Amino acid sequence: MKVLNVHNRQVLNENLRETLQQTELIPPLPETASKILLLRNKPDAHLDELVCVIESDPSLAAFVMKYARMAIFGYGDRITSVTHAVSLVLGYATALNVTLSVAASGSLKMPNYGPLGRVCLWRDALLCAQLCRQIARALEKKHCINPELAYLGGLLHNFGYLMFAHFCPREFASLNEMIGQNPNQDIRPLEIQHFGITHDLIGLYLLKAWCLPEEVIMMAAKHHYPDSVGKHVNYVKLVATTNRLLHKDGVPDACEHIETSAMMDELGINEADAEIELEKVVECRSELEELARGLMA
Repeated sequence: MKVLNVHNRQVLNENLRETLQQTELIPPLPETASKILLLRNKPDAHLDELVCVIESDPSLAAFVMKYARMAIFGYGDRITSVTHAVSLVLGYATALNVTLSVAASGSLKMPNYGPLGRVCLWRDALLCAQLCRQIARALEKKHCINPELAYLGGLLHNFGYLMFAHFCPREFASLNEMIGQNPNQDIRPLEIQHFGITHDLIGLYLLKAWCLPEEVIMMAAKHHYPDSVGKHVNYVKLVATTNRLLHKDGVPDACEHIETSAMMDELGINEADAEIELEKVVECRSELEELARGLMA
């Protein structure tokens, strides 16, 4: 890949940061995603309202049905309606969070293929979200981690790639190609070297503009820095730990000095239990990839 010269890199960096700081320039949530977000913030919302919104979008309804029929849930073809999918399999909170994420991504254009393309992004997001939630359910209550917020954060923590691809398609295509040629390369130094900005910072601005929960925003902004401190740090450590478990061939963050086992001890994660949950999630990897292919633009 040809490196941008210093002037071009600086211009790209400044233009993108200026755009991100102007909320009105960030693509708004699509109508379906806005309706789902309203339900998320409505204390007395009920299942029928969510089902109605999902059924109004045929592609979203198809996604939910296919998701609920995955082997990991054990229902298969017995799920014959969106109502069954939500009430019997996914549950209201999970259905709401996954459909919010899928609907939200519809306003952002990116390539379908490559290690940073839509298919891989969604496959990895679904894997991460599932494992985040399962581990969060097993954690001691003292950490105050909500499993469904952990699930949503797992889905959205890499959404900065979507925004980068949407605003800078040529540069993103180059980055996608470079990672394809160097799959073990740490991506953030490459982003800084070539573009002067990173996907986690872009994700911070995007999720803030969409008014998503603080916990989820912090998971996107700091998942490469599990040694960070401050509010919602346990959510950050959880998504970082989950990413490490899913990518055992390397440390996918900027904290090589922190052992994964140390983070797990700090959160109170039992390694044996985490391995059991990891095995369950990895077993459905091919199904999740097929599900992700259904989200191709």
